[in-house]
Amino acid sequence: MAGDLLYVREHLSCRHYVSDYRCSFRYREDEAGSYFYFDDEPYNLMIFVLEGELTVTCNEFTNRTFKKGEILFIPKGSIGVSRSSQKSAVITCLFDVINNVCDKLNIHSYWPICRNIDYDFRPLEIIPQLYSFLDSLKYYMQQGINCEHFHELKQRELFLILRWFYKKEELAELLYPIIGNSLDFKALVLENYLKVSSVSELAELSRMGRSHFDAVFKEEFGMPARQWMLKQIAKHVKYHLSEPGVTISDVMIKFNFNSPTHFTRFCKQQFGCTPTELMTKLHSDEIPAN
Repeated sequence: MAGDLLYVREHLSCRHYVSDYRCSFRYREDEAGSYFYFDDEPYNLMIFVLEGELTVTCNEFTNRTFKKGEILFIPKGSIGVSRSSQKSAVITCLFDVINNVCDKLNIHSYWPICRNIDYDFRPLEIIPQLYSFLDSLKYYMQQGINCEHFHELKQRELFLILRWFYKKEELAELLYPIIGNSLDFKALVLENYLKVSSVSELAELSRMGRSHFDAVFKEEFGMPARQWMLKQIAKHVKYHLSEPGVTISDVMIKFNFNSPTHFTRFCKQQFGCTPTELMTKLHSDEIPAN
């Protein structure tokens, strides 16, 4: 039939064909009530809502609503869950470190704008020019086209469309969590802060001297490294303590707290209460978002 994908066997047997879970782009249709979980997400994730509505909890932002015609961005290292409030269709885009020099320079140019942004995990509207791109992408994916090179080219096209048709202020707000004076440094921190046990280990991974690392970190994240890392761990602890069936011991083991006393001290410092009190408040929905 005209329009169908030709030479399917050649396409599927190519060494550059990628399975769904490794795709840069993926089209999803979910029934109402479907959940998608992300826990220490290893890639940056851009979600384009084509139909329906999503309720998303991401890091400190809880139960945010995103509807048809909106884009949301979830940075790597995030924790949370997306629930389809009604039958939905989305296209997702996974990407890691931005290596294209042109894209990197362009995103770096948003850094001064970010200083004036009060980031609040707000969506960006899908404009007609982007809809045209997404419609064609949806068709190709429904045809089963999963060539690695195809995904690379389409990702490049996506960033060009964003650059051509959106204001820098709009993109700076959407991509705020990963924008910095040094994109590579910020990506390294977001990828590894939960894998290390101290700021010193993180500094070693950056191959910087400790004093230089501390200075660069404060410039990028706006606070000392130890303070920032404790805040991130607190977000993860809070999220996992809110999960049904999870015990305090489970969370202690997951985040390497060496004793109940150590964990209790951490919770009192970060939340002003004991782990048991925090869990009780979370399960009764009494605790506000940070």
